[in-house]
Amino acid sequence: MGIAGYAPFMPTADDHFRAWLDAIGMTDDPELAGTPERVTELFREFVPGPAPEPSLFDAGGADPVVLRDLPFYSLCAHHLLPFFGTATIAYVPHGRVAGLGWFARVLRHTARRPQLQERLGGQLADHIVNTVGVENVLVRLTARQLCMEMRGVESPGEVVTLALRGPRAETLLALA
Repeated sequence: MGIAGYAPFMPTADDHFRAWLDAIGMTDDPELAGTPERVTELFREFVPGPAPEPSLFDAGGADPVVLRDLPFYSLCAHHLLPFFGTATIAYVPHGRVAGLGWFARVLRHTARRPQLQERLGGQLADHIVNTVGVENVLVRLTARQLCMEMRGVESPGEVVTLALRGPRAETLLALA
């Protein structure tokens, strides 16, 4: 409680979203009852916690490891509209490998914040290099961008981005 029993009003995210709906003239639509709370809960899912830790295993070889068709979902940082697709991750072990499930978990973690697809692949590649200790990594993301499909040009299409890390990462291109 504040001064003399007065509790200052602290607006919540729900209150702000309700005010936004009011500002664009959507206050009286009964279909929107409860929407501020649902939207707030949705966006809480896009605030990631700590990055998952991999299980690392010794590996004697240096043959490439490729994971394909890993799904991801994210939000465009410019419009807060979804972009989603699949990732291919290829890397050359440098004495050790990470447990395969970790790649899907770290992809989901990295994608779970508003950002640009053009940066997502690089963030993931850098995280793999720094966490697993490999030298050559390729991350290929293929995604639909709803900000491109629903507004502006209103045209469907896939956006492909590549992130290459390491002196011989180009050799992984044929595997992606």
